[in-house]
Amino acid sequence: MGLDVCIRRLEPCWNCESLLWRLPSNKRRLIELLKEQKQNVINQAVTRGLDPNVKLKPSGVDWIGDIPEHWEVRRLKFLTDIQTGGRDTVDREETGEYPFFVRSQIVERIDSYSFDGEAVLTAGDGAGVAKVFHYVNGKFDYHQRVYKFSRFRDVHGKFFFHYFSNNLRFEAFRETAKSTVDSLRLPMLQNFPVLLPPLQEQDAIVSHIERETATIGYTINRAQREIDLMREYRTRLISDVVTGQVDVRGIEVPEIAGDVEAHCDATWDEEIAASDDIIDDEKAMDEPD
Repeated sequence: MGLDVCIRRLEPCWNCESLLWRLPSNKRRLIELLKEQKQNVINQAVTRGLDPNVKLKPSGVDWIGDIPEHWEVRRLKFLTDIQTGGRDTVDREETGEYPFFVRSQIVERIDSYSFDGEAVLTAGDGAGVAKVFHYVNGKFDYHQRVYKFSRFRDVHGKFFFHYFSNNLRFEAFRETAKSTVDSLRLPMLQNFPVLLPPLQEQDAIVSHIERETATIGYTINRAQREIDLMREYRTRLISDVVTGQVDVRGIEVPEIAGDVEAHCDATWDEEIAASDDIIDDEKAMDEPD
């Protein structure tokens, strides 16, 4: 089939195809906004607590600011043990029995475990520094350049996970102008400042975070699924038109495709409103009668 034939067949759906490119872009923008909202929920909870009227005091840490006056600030080394793993990426087994934590958000598998219990893990070097975090409670193994935090003292593991994963970047990047760092040094981790509410308050904060972020996560997953479906439809449409399985000659493209940008802007506003409605509906379903 000649190129000129392909072009003639595709001409009637150029505008539709353009629309199918722009709509996923809007969805991706929505996902980024929702991720920011999720991060804000966590940050507010782990640095200020749940009482908006609580009295505050200076934390003594510039990137933290004021904190509730009944909270403490302690160095990480007094709250948890720190250790690196003994495995390398080549040790992974596709059908392994246990989770294998490497320096990425993807969890591999392996047939051995070196730890059994509650732990928080983060990448010690590479692109995942201050970006990759895992909470686990059970048997697992981990990479030689992954830090494991376990045997928590005066801090619950899940609270530590939310606090640490949301705030490590501030300390890791504090003395560099770069947006990435090559590695995390043990002294920096040992002296990392951790905010400590009372244990009962930590439990309440974790419950609040899990409840609020679950609804946001549902909306993110729904938007990602719609992106995947639109990509699949766009690919199938182009293939069917090029191969002649769908004849679009003589088909009039709806007027809406004539002003793709205006339509996408309108769709963006609708997406924001719809996502807010979904989150509100999920919260309403969780509330007791």
